[in-house]
Amino acid sequence: MAACGVVGPLRGGLDGTAAMVGSAGVSAGVGAALLAIGRRGPPHIGRREALVIVAVAWLCTGIFGGLPFVLGARFTPWDAFFEAVSGFTTTGASILPEIEQRLSPPLHLWRLATHWLGGLGIVVLFVALFPALGVGGKHLFRTEATGPSGGEGLAPRIRDTAVVLWRVYATLTAAQVALLMVAGMDWFEALGHAFATMGTGGFSTRNTSIAAFDSLPIDVIITVFMVIAGANFALFHEAMKRGPRALWDNVEFKVYLGIFVGVSALIAIDIYGTVHQGLGASIHHAAFQVASIMTTTGFMTDDFEVWPTFSQTLLVFLYFIGGSAGSTAGGLKVIRVVIVLLAIRAEVRRGFRPSLVAPVRVGNLVVSPPVVSETLAFVAVYLLTIGVIGVGVALLDPVDITTAFMASLACVANVGPGLGMVGPTENFGFLSAGSKVLLSFGMLLGRLEFFALLALFVPSFWKR
Repeated sequence: MAACGVVGPLRGGLDGTAAMVGSAGVSAGVGAALLAIGRRGPPHIGRREALVIVAVAWLCTGIFGGLPFVLGARFTPWDAFFEAVSGFTTTGASILPEIEQRLSPPLHLWRLATHWLGGLGIVVLFVALFPALGVGGKHLFRTEATGPSGGEGLAPRIRDTAVVLWRVYATLTAAQVALLMVAGMDWFEALGHAFATMGTGGFSTRNTSIAAFDSLPIDVIITVFMVIAGANFALFHEAMKRGPRALWDNVEFKVYLGIFVGVSALIAIDIYGTVHQGLGASIHHAAFQVASIMTTTGFMTDDFEVWPTFSQTLLVFLYFIGGSAGSTAGGLKVIRVVIVLLAIRAEVRRGFRPSLVAPVRVGNLVVSPPVVSETLAFVAVYLLTIGVIGVGVALLDPVDITTAFMASLACVANVGPGLGMVGPTENFGFLSAGSKVLLSFGMLLGRLEFFALLALFVPSFWKR
C-alpha cells in the first residue's frame, strides 16, 4: 500500500497518496497488535490451524485491502470489500462504471497490484519469505495452492517450491512489462496490466478495458501472456531445466492448449462475416476472448454479448473449465475435467462389463480412487455453490435468471464479466449490499477451492 502511494508524486500529483499511506498505517498497526498477541500462542501449525489461517488471512485482505477505496474514492464499505476481494481473488468483477474518473494513480496501481499478489497466493508469498514455519509452511502452501497437484514435488522443501514459483512469476511479469512498453504503453499502464494479466485478474485502468488501446500488438502480447498465466507455473520451471518437451509431456497442458486453439477456431468461424467482416479480425478477437474467459482473466476487446448464441455457449463452457492446476486461473481446472471424463468413461465400460478393473489413467499415471472421489466431490460442490449463490442473488435483487446465475458463475469461477446485466460492458454496481457480500463470499470460495472455507462451518472441526 505504501509503495503504491509513492506513485502519486511520480504521476504528477498527491491525489490518492494520503489514502494509501493512511491505509498502510492502519493495516500495519493492526498487524503489529496481532503479532504481539500471537507471540504468546502455541508455535505449532497443523492442518486445522492452516485452514483457519488461510481463511482468515483472505478475509482480512478484503477488509484491509478495501480501506484505500473507502478513504480515497468514497466507496461504501461493502463496495470496497467487494472490489478488494474481487482483486485479490483475481475475479475482476467491479462495481465501477467510471474507472478512469473515479480512481487516482495510486488507487489504480493498488487495484491492479491486488491481482498480482492474490494470483499466485498471498499465503504462498508468506511461506516464501519466512523460512521458520517448518512443517506448518507445507500445510499453509497446500491449503492455498490450486488444483489436485498444487505444485507439489517441485522442490524438496516447500519453501523452496514457493520461492521458485514466485521467481518464475516475477520473471514472466517483468518480461510482459517490457514487451507492453515496446508496444506503446507507458510504464505505469504496462506494469498495471502485466499485474492483471499474470494474476489472471482483468482489472484495467481504462473504462473499456483493453479495447481502449485499440492496438493489435498489445492485444497479441496480452493474449500470449494470458495463455501462459493459465498454465501450471511449475511446468515452466521444469521446461527451463529439461527443455520444451517438459510442456508437451504434460497431459493437462496439451488438453489446455487444445481447448484454447479449438474453441478459438470455432468462434472465429462463427463470428466471421456476422460480427467481423475480416478473417484476421475474427481470429484476433476470438483468440483474445477465449484466452480471457478460459484463463478467467476477464479482459475485453470485443462485446461477446452481441456474438451468435453458438459462440456465447462455447464461452459459458469455458467459464466452468478454467485454466490449469498450479496456475493463477480459476474455474474447475482442466485436469479435474479430464479426470471426471475418464471416470465417466470407466463407469460406462463397467456398465456392460461389471467385473472390469479399469483404473483412471491420465497419461501414464494412475489416478488413485481417493483423488477421483475428491475430484467428483469438488465438481459437485462447485455446481451446487453456483446454484445456491445464483438463487440468493435472485432473492436479494430483482434481476433476470441469466443475470443472477451468470453473476454467480462469473464470481465463483473468478472470471469477472458475465452475461445479462453483468455483461462485459456492464458492472456489478447496481446490486444490493447483500448480493455483493454474497458474491464476495463466492469469490473467496472459488479462489480457495471451497473446502478450506467450508471446513470452518463443520462443528467437529472445532473439537479437540
